[in-house]
Amino acid sequence: MKKTLVAAVVAVTAVALAGCSSGPAESAVSTAAPTGTIQFQSWTPTQETFDQISSGFTKENPKAKVTGTLSPFEDYQTALQTQLRSGAGPDVFVVQPGAMLNQYRQYIEPVDAYEAAFDGAGWKSAYNAGPLTRSQVGGKTYGLPVGYGVAGFLWVNKTILKEHGIAVPKTYAELKAAAAKLHDAGIAPIAFGGKDTWQDIDYFLATAAAIDAKATYAALDGSGKWTDKSLVSAFEKWKALFADGLTQEGAAGAATYTDTYDLFTKGKAAFFANGSWNLDMYKNSLALISGYDIDAIPLPVDGVAGGAPVIGDVTGIVVVNKNSKNKSAAFQLARYMSRGAGAQTLTDAALDFPVTKDGPTPQGLPEQASTARASIESLIADHLAGYRQVPSASVNTALGDALVGVISSGLSPADAAKRVQEAADNS
Repeated sequence: MKKTLVAAVVAVTAVALAGCSSGPAESAVSTAAPTGTIQFQSWTPTQETFDQISSGFTKENPKAKVTGTLSPFEDYQTALQTQLRSGAGPDVFVVQPGAMLNQYRQYIEPVDAYEAAFDGAGWKSAYNAGPLTRSQVGGKTYGLPVGYGVAGFLWVNKTILKEHGIAVPKTYAELKAAAAKLHDAGIAPIAFGGKDTWQDIDYFLATAAAIDAKATYAALDGSGKWTDKSLVSAFEKWKALFADGLTQEGAAGAATYTDTYDLFTKGKAAFFANGSWNLDMYKNSLALISGYDIDAIPLPVDGVAGGAPVIGDVTGIVVVNKNSKNKSAAFQLARYMSRGAGAQTLTDAALDFPVTKDGPTPQGLPEQASTARASIESLIADHLAGYRQVPSASVNTALGDALVGVISSGLSPADAAKRVQEAADNS
């Protein structure tokens, strides 16, 4: 892993658990080996990966047992809210940074005292600053981060471009010209899942940060306005991305998985809008893409030299339920997943970047992935604007709706900015 990168920064039906796992109540942090049952709940990772984590943890801690409930994200949220509000829920669960962490923070046990007991006063120095900060609010650490990924760049199939006599675009004008030529050849330019608001937000924020990163993050943290002229300009450039024909036909109604993912992996699109987690195509779709020269490049933005920066965040934050009766064991599972052997298991499955300074890199990654991964490392090291998860749930919803409105229902960029600011004012 590059030194610059280090410096920069399961499927089971959801059920309402009757309560946290049984065990002795803890009045102080215990560093004893974990015992008893530890209940885990999340939307991620996959069942196969979770089973590997569970077996690995219990192999190290034979007196402990890990049970897991994995479900689709929306189902997971619904079940988790019901359980936590009643004072029950799993011992360990996963949240996203930003809005989701803030939503559930009242139910989470801070882990600073646990980390100090297990790893000493200097435990924070093991983590890259950015990922750890995303797990903290008001000076308290509410969980341990797992995985780091970035978005806002373009995957590019250089083989397709070369076949059609197109150079890899560095400017918006070059990208627009390439898109026109690709359309004429029956090839989609950017495969974009505009139906997914998380995808829309990623590329809008990257575009906005390219124009004015300071104003963008001021709006995100509430100290600035979404109606700032630079953000209105970002909405205008967002609209142009679709109006100028840079995406496939019907992009506003397409889903990333699997509409646009399939377009790109099957060689029907020259570019793909998706984050670094798309490295998993080298495992899941290697037979389809093995003959292509694929790389990662900055998103060209009209009037911005060098294109858009990337935005990054941790994949998840593993947290301990404050009402768990087995908190020390629960913390040790979180620690195992964040900086123990479980981190390697997660990295091998998701191909994320590490959250710790000596964190793992994927084992067994196909050689074909090396070029793109190195390019993404460089983007993280040299072209990272900041975090990608919107802090406010209501603003996140309003922003996603506004972006969809701009590209599908004629909402003007100025009115889109006003709607998001209204949500911010009322949050």
